[in-house]
Amino acid sequence: MMDMKKTLLTALTSFLIVYGMAQPPTNGLIGYWSLNGAYTNSGSAAATASGVNTSFTTGYNNAPNTAVQFQGNLNSYIDFIDNGNFDFSGANNFTVGLNFYFNGNTTSGLVDNCLNYGGWGIWLWSTVAGTWNLQFNYRNNSVGSAAATNFTTGVWHHVTAVRNSGTISLYIDGVFRLSATEGTQTPSYPINMQAGAMCYGSFSPPRYNPFGGKIDELRIYNRALSAAEIAGLAAGPLPVKLTSFTASMRDNAVSLRWQTQYEQNSSHYMVERSTDGVNFSDAGRVAAAGNSNNPLSYSFNDLLPASLQSQKTIFYRLRSVDIDGKFSLSQVVALNRDTRGVQLVLSPNPAKDILQVQIGNGLTGETPVYIYDGSGRQVYNRIVNLQPGVNSIPVNVSMLAPGTYFVRVGHGRDGCSKQFLKTD
Repeated sequence: MMDMKKTLLTALTSFLIVYGMAQPPTNGLIGYWSLNGAYTNSGSAAATASGVNTSFTTGYNNAPNTAVQFQGNLNSYIDFIDNGNFDFSGANNFTVGLNFYFNGNTTSGLVDNCLNYGGWGIWLWSTVAGTWNLQFNYRNNSVGSAAATNFTTGVWHHVTAVRNSGTISLYIDGVFRLSATEGTQTPSYPINMQAGAMCYGSFSPPRYNPFGGKIDELRIYNRALSAAEIAGLAAGPLPVKLTSFTASMRDNAVSLRWQTQYEQNSSHYMVERSTDGVNFSDAGRVAAAGNSNNPLSYSFNDLLPASLQSQKTIFYRLRSVDIDGKFSLSQVVALNRDTRGVQLVLSPNPAKDILQVQIGNGLTGETPVYIYDGSGRQVYNRIVNLQPGVNSIPVNVSMLAPGTYFVRVGHGRDGCSKQFLKTD
């Protein structure tokens, strides 16, 4: 029974999202229409929207019913009832971003809130047959008419339009293309914002140049996003969303289990192993489902080689590899087997300001104390002089960002690790 206890490792479970793109910023997000089967705004501003002769279709993440299909005529559009939240008439900075799939049928309007060109709009247009450009218009001046803004039809793209202190800028697929000084025409409001056509006040209804294609993930901010934030918006969906990752050990075999909420274009998972939490090597490969919108479970058994069978702390992470070779890494899970009976107690756990690191039984003399974040990056180190018995070491963690960390004391096989949660 005692031998079994010595060889049984505690499983540390992490709930995490694989790093593939930065999470979209929420600061200043007043309009967010995911278009996942509904026209509901998840931003902070009140808005009522409805689709007219539109349908939900496969979106940019290859998931069904996550984008809106437009028929390419004036009777197919999304209408957003005007309430002033998206007018941006004066000196207000703003950002509009969306994913679009254009069939290349005719000069078209993606989304706009204008009357006689006085407001703002993102449009598609052509001067040469088969050559299409994006244009951002604000107060009757535009940016985007140069050939540098050309893009490919029949595939998904991301466009971002930014107004920042009198300058209007256009980004395509997260890359800055052009900027210009905004116009001087005073917008004429009220008028409903719309997607799927251009608007013009002299027309009845005030729509022309319909859009043929798809629109997905429409976001409007009441501030100018940075270039880094825009690049994050355009990076695309996460290939994998990991909801759990656990590791446990009995004897000399480590059982790793993980679950995904969804997968897009995933090829396989590499299980990576480390003895220090920093330098990892491949331990095994598990084939992925490819594409799935349903939860999936995976497992892998790592039979430790003889050189690691006496290792007290072992670290694992997953490398999720797409079919195009791109990959993303999970957070690190630490397994601790204390064969010498070293006691490591962390309190309070979770910790906010001061973490008491209690060390006893087996470690004496000068001993390093390290703290690593969830990605395995060292964020704290200190040498302490341990006396026989139990030692209590106060560690100031107030400067650490909220998240999951682990403390490691000692060198190599003589060390011991334990996880804690930092709160704000």
